Amino acid sequence: MLFNYVLDLVKKRPVSTFAAASLSSSTLYAYHLENETKRKCKNNELESVKLPQHYDKELIKMYWTNRPISVMSRLIRISSEASPFIYTYVFEKEKMMDNCIALREALVRLGPAFVKLGQQLSIRPDMLPPMALKELGKLCDQVDPVDDDICYKIIREDLGNDYDKDIVEMKLAAGASLGQVYKVKLKNGKSLAMKVQRPDMLEKVSLDIFLLNYYGELVDLLTNLFTEQKAFHVDFIDCFCEGSYHELDYEKEASNQLYFKKEFAKRKSRVYIPDVDMKRTSRRVITTDWVDGVKLADAPKEQIRNLIPIGVELFLTQLLDIGAFHADPHPGNLHVTNDGTLCLLDFGLCATIDLEARKCMSKAIYHLLTGNFDTLIKKDAKDLGFLPNDMDVTELKPILIKILTSSLESGSDFNKRKKKLMNISNELNEVFFRYPFSVPSYFALITRGLCLLEGIALKGDPEFDIFQASYPYVSRKAAQIIGRSRFLNLGI
Repeated sequence: MLFNYVLDLVKKRPVSTFAAASLSSSTLYAYHLENETKRKCKNNELESVKLPQHYDKELIKMYWTNRPISVMSRLIRISSEASPFIYTYVFEKEKMMDNCIALREALVRLGPAFVKLGQQLSIRPDMLPPMALKELGKLCDQVDPVDDDICYKIIREDLGNDYDKDIVEMKLAAGASLGQVYKVKLKNGKSLAMKVQRPDMLEKVSLDIFLLNYYGELVDLLTNLFTEQKAFHVDFIDCFCEGSYHELDYEKEASNQLYFKKEFAKRKSRVYIPDVDMKRTSRRVITTDWVDGVKLADAPKEQIRNLIPIGVELFLTQLLDIGAFHADPHPGNLHVTNDGTLCLLDFGLCATIDLEARKCMSKAIYHLLTGNFDTLIKKDAKDLGFLPNDMDVTELKPILIKILTSSLESGSDFNKRKKKLMNISNELNEVFFRYPFSVPSYFALITRGLCLLEGIALKGDPEFDIFQASYPYVSRKAAQIIGRSRFLNLGI
């Protein structure tokens, strides 16, 4: 009976139970990793390893394996902070919202990776009540700042002692997970936004990345033991870790921002992207034009409803046309300017998708929206890598059709929506346990970006349907890829 209970719990709540399992078994696992790595490397090699400036999973592993006390301290800290909330989520979910402030404070104490989790939850009115949304919303730009003197020291180290020669005023404007933003006024009257990275971010982020990667290995181990699913979590999590590590390089962020500005200009996009001041930009400091306005999530509901279609087209243009996309559109990064223009900020977390994958995705989304589940399951799911090419889907097809049909039904009642999403999630988990599914790694960032955008939209329009909003753009894109005559005549 106990085994059946545990298996049922894992099926219904895989994220929380896998997290709990990883926390409880992390001590033994960490020592195993330490012994394995030391067996492969000489001790002097481990001692000389430094954290890489660019993402290198193996170097990060070697660096932290040689620091078991730091690793264990972090695991104990995460366990002590997270365990009460995991327990409440699994066994006493109705009490979760009694601890909104405590949850926000715990996420802040745990650092950037957990702050970003809170940011994503802060715009899900279909998942959390208003009290929780309000508290977690503070994580978008109200994280406790570090002392100005510390930031000024970082700026001097990166830009030189005369960085402020033409600066009239420099005032703290916002505190985020990785850095804090200053509003800078120049002698010529121009205003700039200068983002300065918090100290020791490389160590803090790389340690969580180290643990996340091993969490992926543990989840894959459990996946192989209890399910028919193909192990994909290592690559899935590694993709997210790579993107997160790149967020620490503000020069790369500046390059991303200028690239997207150029690409949107080519397409005459209705979205504004600020210019970058490269003379005042370094690995830990990025300076852009200042944007006056409000966060999209705080705009009047009517304005949100008017701008969200532009936001959906913006996301799909990146995903299906440009082949590179902004993967972190949380409320602090989507603004409305004073003249009512949608503005996209913070290009630290971005990802790319190759042309073939974009074509497959365009067709898959179109088939989903038009209810062509037969082609979606038999061909698209295999082309995208969700199912093996040689798999017979006869048994699976009616099960997936039922789930997909339910997922496309919209509803304006939050409680009904939450219940429906939970049922769909449970049904999908059952399917994932029984069949050899895997998830392409880049979907980690796609689903994050899409969920964040939908969450903001729901604040302005409780009846918003991300599928319906996507249809016009996707149908045009599918027509281009498949060929207009074939598209119209055969309904493909």
